Amino acid sequence: MRFHSAACAVVLSAAATSAFSFSPLAVPPATSSVRNNGIAGRSFAPTSGARPAFGLPSSSNNHLSIISSTTTTSTPSSSSSTSTTSLNLAGGGGPEALEDYIATLSHTESKLSSKLRNPRLVKLAGVAALPLSYVVGAAVTPSRRLAARAVVGAFAAVTAGGVGKDAVDEDVRRSCPAAIARRLLELGVDDANVADGIYDLKEDHGVDDEDFANMRTEVYAVYLAGMAMNPLAKTAELKELASLKLALDLDNMQVGQAHADAAAKFYRDVTRFTSLDELDDEDHPDRVSLDKLLFLTERAFRQGGETEEAFTFEFSRVARALGGLTIAEGLQRAKDVAKPFYERALASTRAKLNSGAVSPDMLGRARGTLGIDEVEAKEMHIEAFDKEIRIQLGLPEEDDDDDDMDDYNEFQDKRVETVGEVKKKLEAMKEVEAGKAIEDTSAIKFADGAYDTLSKLQGVLELSDEDADYEISAATTDYWRNTVLATLDDAIAGTKTPAKAWEIINARQKELYLKDSAVREMMTSMVMQALGRPLEKVNAFARVNNAAATYDGLVDAIAAKETCKEVLKEAGWSEFEDFEKACFDPYDKASACGFLTNQDRHSMYQIFFNRSVKADEDGTKNISDESYALLKELRGMLGLSEDEGVAQVRNYFGPELQGVLTMATDEILRGNANDALLENLQEKVDKVINDFKLDAEMVYSYAGPLYARAVSEIGASTPGGIPSTEEVATLASLRELLKIDVEETYDVNLQTFGAAYKKGIKEALGTTGVITEEYRKPLEDLRSRLGVSEKAAKDVYLEAIGERMVPMVQFISNEMERLVLTQEQLSQKRGVDFGEDYFKGGGKASGKLGMGTDGNIMSDIMNLIDFYVENDIVQKEAVGTKKVERKVPSDEEGGEEKTITEEEPVYESTYPITAMGLECIDSQVAELCYRQFVVSSFTDQSPNAARYEASKATWGGILGLTNEKMEEIGSNIGSMVYDNYITQSMSTKGALDQQDMMFLANIQGKLGISAEDGERMLLDTQKKIISEEASAMFDSGEVSPENIKAFREKCNSMGLDLEGDVGITKSRLITMFQLEITPGIDSGEITIESADMLAEIQESLGLTEEEGEEVVAGLITDRANGILADIIGCMMRGKDVMSVESMEKLVQYAAFVDGDLGLQVEEANANRAYNLFESKDWSGVDEADVERQKELLKIAFGMSS
Repeated sequence: MRFHSAACAVVLSAAATSAFSFSPLAVPPATSSVRNNGIAGRSFAPTSGARPAFGLPSSSNNHLSIISSTTTTSTPSSSSSTSTTSLNLAGGGGPEALEDYIATLSHTESKLSSKLRNPRLVKLAGVAALPLSYVVGAAVTPSRRLAARAVVGAFAAVTAGGVGKDAVDEDVRRSCPAAIARRLLELGVDDANVADGIYDLKEDHGVDDEDFANMRTEVYAVYLAGMAMNPLAKTAELKELASLKLALDLDNMQVGQAHADAAAKFYRDVTRFTSLDELDDEDHPDRVSLDKLLFLTERAFRQGGETEEAFTFEFSRVARALGGLTIAEGLQRAKDVAKPFYERALASTRAKLNSGAVSPDMLGRARGTLGIDEVEAKEMHIEAFDKEIRIQLGLPEEDDDDDDMDDYNEFQDKRVETVGEVKKKLEAMKEVEAGKAIEDTSAIKFADGAYDTLSKLQGVLELSDEDADYEISAATTDYWRNTVLATLDDAIAGTKTPAKAWEIINARQKELYLKDSAVREMMTSMVMQALGRPLEKVNAFARVNNAAATYDGLVDAIAAKETCKEVLKEAGWSEFEDFEKACFDPYDKASACGFLTNQDRHSMYQIFFNRSVKADEDGTKNISDESYALLKELRGMLGLSEDEGVAQVRNYFGPELQGVLTMATDEILRGNANDALLENLQEKVDKVINDFKLDAEMVYSYAGPLYARAVSEIGASTPGGIPSTEEVATLASLRELLKIDVEETYDVNLQTFGAAYKKGIKEALGTTGVITEEYRKPLEDLRSRLGVSEKAAKDVYLEAIGERMVPMVQFISNEMERLVLTQEQLSQKRGVDFGEDYFKGGGKASGKLGMGTDGNIMSDIMNLIDFYVENDIVQKEAVGTKKVERKVPSDEEGGEEKTITEEEPVYESTYPITAMGLECIDSQVAELCYRQFVVSSFTDQSPNAARYEASKATWGGILGLTNEKMEEIGSNIGSMVYDNYITQSMSTKGALDQQDMMFLANIQGKLGISAEDGERMLLDTQKKIISEEASAMFDSGEVSPENIKAFREKCNSMGLDLEGDVGITKSRLITMFQLEITPGIDSGEITIESADMLAEIQESLGLTEEEGEEVVAGLITDRANGILADIIGCMMRGKDVMSVESMEKLVQYAAFVDGDLGLQVEEANANRAYNLFESKDWSGVDEADVERQKELLKIAFGMSS
């Protein structure tokens, strides 16, 4: 049955409406707008009244991102119970989030796309854009196939003014995100074909690359948000997230954007229902979810291989989105999520340790997965190792320290107001501490096999031996300490012998796996603690002046110390050889006596000392040997020095000693000190010393001042300051009684009697200034009588000599200045205006600082030298040794002499007092005086010349000049003498002869010039003379070859280098060479056969071979050009004989350069000239020489052979 065409259209339209449940009114207009990125968007009117769900664009935003920045709240439809937050839609896990995401998207799909899941069929429905006549003419008949009905319904809709093709395509594109989500759910993120399956959706839905990438990014963000919604973090989620990235085929930038978008939307929705204060609670579920998102983000970026810069940028975006966190805060919170995973891995490692199924590599892979760095890993490894140590000790894994603080906390809530209350509180705390018994922890020790278990765990955790030993020590030290303290207390109490005590301590060390090094360090503190408690108790008695309890307590403490020393002797440790130094350092607060103040320590010692002094049957107080030994031990325990112990004895027994010594001294000074008196006094003094066991140092400290007082009294009462024979004997008796050595009295005697000895020396000097031999013995007797040491007497002697020497030096200095300085110079130097009559003869000073002066002060200088020498002031000191050969006669008769080598001392003269040392002459004048003396000794022809010569070194030493300075002055004078003499000799004789050399050698000896310096001065003078001669020769302008040759040979004979020594420049040397050889070459005297002559001249002038050749070549070339011109001129004038003579000269020059003269000759001239040369008379010339000359001429003319 056929229908009318109009009726058919109505039927088709109705069928379409019933099949797809949408009406033409619900379809958006056919107009479209294209965004900047090319994605087509349309404006849709809501069909159900529900707000867009999580991830969908609102009606005012055409962006396809699923993390929309705005949401619209509306009354949910009756067919949906979806919450108003997207996060609640994703109730937990990625897959669940995708399901909710798909369901949410279904509210915005058109009925066409929601009914048809095949986008190709939906696109097929878009043929409604074809002309209606084409559709009707197709003679479509009803069919039961859904696809057919869809097509027909679409046709009907179009015919009735329904849906256009563009609107259908847009519906298909908008359904693509849901399709991607469905494909992920159908295949799973880890399916091998999921990436290809998702990529096929791009073509099926007609989506371009940019939109499809955005859609995949949005799906990733939805999945990530769903994973974060479940607070429970699992390591499998890391692999799941990595698989999701591969399934969606995202690059690092897209993943970073997805994480940033998910974080922003996630935090915004969380904070809508959770306050910021709640998010500060680390245990709040939403805070846990945020931290989980940070953890997943950090791992995704790191495992994605991001660069450090890219990671910082991407992660900081996520951190800021989650509440404005800094990157450091975000990373820390991510680490806090990762650490529990690794802790569980470490716990599993410990549980499976003995199964062999764990290894360091496994833990390394776990760290890499979780992002645990090496520093954090080491800390966690150490913590796990600590837990295992406690388990192996039979203790719980975690150490509960709360009980240790109970006693302390008991006093913390008690507020105090005054200092007194503070002290009471401290005392109460001390009582609680003291009342604690040492806990018995002897049962705590490592189980069997613990060592192997801990060693295995150490290897798996990759801990060093130092770390493992430290952790074992930290875990077991307290238990070892308890055993040591209890054992030491038992040893001190006498219930255990020192050997047994050490046996227990050593066994406990092995039970707890403690190293010797750790135990040795701790043992010191244990001993300090064991000995510190008795001292603390005794200190309490001492502070209230309980002398009896203090004394008894200290005796017990000393005994306890000796016990501890015996225990440590069993250990054989060298650290405790000086026990007191190791354990009783008062400046170390942790030592056994470190808690005691300086006053407490001295107070305790004072009490013990006083109690140690006992009276014997006669009532004499003394200290027994046993008490002295205890006092010494106590000083070591209290950190007191031996000096402090001596001071205590002095303070107590000093008055007794002072009294008996003073009485004895006064009695002896009364005179008539016979043997009986000395014996009685000695007995009294010795009794006090022996009764109180006083040492010699203490006795001397009291005896010394008494002897000094006695010397002072005798010196004051003696006329002239010289004691009588009886007074000397009295002092000797007093020294014997006081047990003072005579050497110890020298300084005291010098202070008192030194002036008298000096006066005696000055009197012995007399008017001559020289102490003769007859006065030397009396001076020595006086020294002995006064009790002055030889060294001190020598110093006094030199002091007296110096005082006598000063005016003598000043006179010489003044005379030297007057002789060499002008009136103006002298006035300026001394600051005094001198008249003309000050100078000799009333005239001005003549002479200058040079070779000599017009005056002579040699006699004054020699008087000073005699004064110095005859008073034996010059001292000889051995400064080394030298080897000398000595001949000795043979032991046998008729035998030959033997030469033996012996070492003799080398002496050097020293001058203990000098003119400059006495500051009576300055260095400039001193040098001037020495210079004048040397010049006079050299020029003087009188009989005194030899004496002057021998006294030069002595005079320099008296002035205070060093040997180096004297040599310098002598060299300066020698240089002047050498210069004058050599100049004069060479000007007259041209060279120095043997007589001249002998004279110079004599000068060298007189002036003390060394051989090296003499040779140097001779050479310098010769250089100077030759240089002046060279300058004069060149400046005269009359330089002849003969002069040059003579000058050159003169320099060579003197061994002088013309350039280096004489100073002639290289260019001038070359000129000299050229001038000297030119006549010889021109005359034929110098030929190629006599080239040795050229070499000799060149070498003597200091020229190199190349420089000589260059000069010769230049000279020959210049000459050759002139000769060539002569040859051609002669030929042109018909003077053939003259031209041949010139050619002979040319050949002579050509021989020097193998013919290569560089001449430019015309061929005609060359041939003519050569023919003339060939035709010359060759009689008497060797045939080979003839051919050689012809060949040279050809080469010179440039003719071919």
